[in-house]
Amino acid sequence: MKQIEFCERISQYRYQLYITAYSVLRNEADAEDAVCNAILNGYEHLAQLKNPKKFEPWMLAITRNEALKLCNKRMDLPGNEKVEELLPPVYDNPDELWDIIQTIKEDYRIVIILFYYNSLSLRDISSVLGISVGTVKSRLNRGRKLLKEALGEQVE
Repeated sequence: MKQIEFCERISQYRYQLYITAYSVLRNEADAEDAVCNAILNGYEHLAQLKNPKKFEPWMLAITRNEALKLCNKRMDLPGNEKVEELLPPVYDNPDELWDIIQTIKEDYRIVIILFYYNSLSLRDISSVLGISVGTVKSRLNRGRKLLKEALGEQVE
């Protein structure tokens, strides 16, 4: 893959990369940093991409790994919370489903986002996350149940 094609593909998938990073970090600035780091990392290791058709899952895996690195570097000290983390989630806006998705456990959240927002196949999600297809299916199923429960609570 040439440099120009890499840039075009990054431009094409930038939203999916950001969504993936944000689903892990839940912070806009950190998600942007993770995406920038992932793009740099992907560019530096472009020769390792054997199949250009797998570019999207490959970059999503790099993005997720960069987001997890940033997440692990965060300091979880008392009093270090952001204002948004202290407020209850808001459900009366157009992004209600997105807000509800952000409340579920990360293992389920990332699978739901990759499947529904990034339109990845179960096999590609398996590749991105480094887990079996069966685990992807069970997490997707459990995530759907959690979303259904959360949406049911919002209706009542």
